[in-house]
Amino acid sequence: MKRKPRIPNRTRLTPAAVEAYRAGNRLELHRALNLPPWQASPLDAVGACPWPPSSAGGRTWAKALELREALTCAG
Repeated sequence: MKRKPRIPNRTRLTPAAVEAYRAGNRLELHRALNLPPWQASPLDAVGACPWPPSSAGGRTWAKALELREALTCAG
């Protein structure tokens, strides 16, 4: 049997998240995706990571890239 993660995936692509992404509203996008304050925004996730790998931005950059791609495809 496959184990379930202890923490469920709280990031859900909702219509509100897609709308906030289209509008470029960083605060509403973070709220709609239920992102922690230290997570890099999908709005900024373009190209290479500008932060050091050990920083909060560096550790969350890959997730921000994934969310940007999903939001772009959903919109």
